[in-house]
Amino acid sequence: MTAPPSGSTTTRLREIVTTVAPGELLPSERTLAAQLGVARMTVRSAIEALAREGLVRTRPGVGTERLPAAVRLSVGLRSFAGAVREHGLQPSSRLLHLADDTERPREVGSWFGLADDEPLVHLRRIRLGDDHPLALEETWLSPDLVPDLDRDLAIGSLYDLFAQRELRPTDGVELVTASLPNQAEIDGLGVSITLPVLRLTRQAFVGTTPLEFARVTFPADQYELSFPLTTATAR
Repeated sequence: MTAPPSGSTTTRLREIVTTVAPGELLPSERTLAAQLGVARMTVRSAIEALAREGLVRTRPGVGTERLPAAVRLSVGLRSFAGAVREHGLQPSSRLLHLADDTERPREVGSWFGLADDEPLVHLRRIRLGDDHPLALEETWLSPDLVPDLDRDLAIGSLYDLFAQRELRPTDGVELVTASLPNQAEIDGLGVSITLPVLRLTRQAFVGTTPLEFARVTFPADQYELSFPLTTATAR
């Protein structure tokens, strides 16, 4: 029997992928090759094509998983949880660290105007959508503005908490860069060492008071970034 061309294999594999829930693994290459009646190399090429489309991701030693739909993030001072909800996903957080401590890069303390021995509220979280890792986040907050942040509050939306306490950020800066992940990001997000990640650094103020310094890492195949433009930005 003549093997179908790669394009038709990709189409047929795409149909199989739609029957798998986001976060679940596809059958093995060997199983797919037998199911589709093609060589394993043909299946591998089709998987690579679907990975470029953002439909699947291959995790070495684990298998190929179906990915949720890409999350569109509008770069700006808004809630991550809100953006996830807009895509029909249930946001949640896995708390890795919460303390008032001095563990931070020097630039963070300088931005808050603090000496090295003055503590900040410091938390690390894995942000989830339908229990699927979407982002690795490290945040520093002014203890004067959120002195009672506990574990229950820390696993929720910080921006919802800010709104409840009339601490809505009024100004800020966000910087987005791209690179390959470090080991902590590979472990936290379950990504391959060869998968690029996006790193977002956010500095947010309430009036002239520093509120939040955050560093967030996203798998590049899970996001579309939107940059709103106004006449003020079109220079």
